[in-house]
Amino acid sequence: MKQNFVMPNDSIVHHNATWHPGSVRNAVMDSARKLVESKIPVPPKSFFRKLANEAETLANEAIAEAIASKDEAPVALNIKIAHDLFYNLSDDIFLATENANDPIIAQLAAYFLLNAMDGYNKAIYMDAWNGHPDPEWGTIWGIHQHIRDFTPAFIFKVCMHGDVRFLAVECHAPNRHLPDDPRARLRARTMIVSGLPVIAFSPNEIKTDPDACVSEVNEALVTLAEELLSNPQKYDFRPQTGI
Repeated sequence: MKQNFVMPNDSIVHHNATWHPGSVRNAVMDSARKLVESKIPVPPKSFFRKLANEAETLANEAIAEAIASKDEAPVALNIKIAHDLFYNLSDDIFLATENANDPIIAQLAAYFLLNAMDGYNKAIYMDAWNGHPDPEWGTIWGIHQHIRDFTPAFIFKVCMHGDVRFLAVECHAPNRHLPDDPRARLRARTMIVSGLPVIAFSPNEIKTDPDACVSEVNEALVTLAEELLSNPQKYDFRPQTGI
């Protein structure tokens, strides 16, 4: 018997549609149209097309893996991935883009929504940054949240049983010639500001390859998560001196 999944009525981007191939792609493009109608600064339409296709591919891959698996754990995990992409992604794109109020920050935010992870858990976007308790074990992130004496474009908070590590990300650094080695490049672009590691990308890097930017942030989040697990990495992305 066919089971239909209906978008919730309280969705910002209301679809009134059951899931079918192409649904996630359509939801992302609906969100883009709603952002334009609301006169919110947005990335170009070509960006949303690419994002929508990638999100649709992720959803279809998750559904295919759930169907193919004979074990309950991967079935549940992949159904959750597809469910979140269908029900939550378009709303999160709208909220994150609205909060970013900057097309460059919005582009990186959209790819964080798709792929940000700390090596153990998907990093969860928090629109109401102080509106929920920290997770017992996991990573949350927000946009333009004040911390200590500055307000970075993004702040990530890696949590474990009351202990936390922070990572900030900036999006308007100048273009630089950085090392080719991924780890050396990550360390070269990281600075310490008010005791927090800050990874700084240029707008050109974000526009050219947002996936690569997310991968570098994920590498840093893995280091912080392992540190909380008392399993420090031999490689540390953080420089030894700061400002």
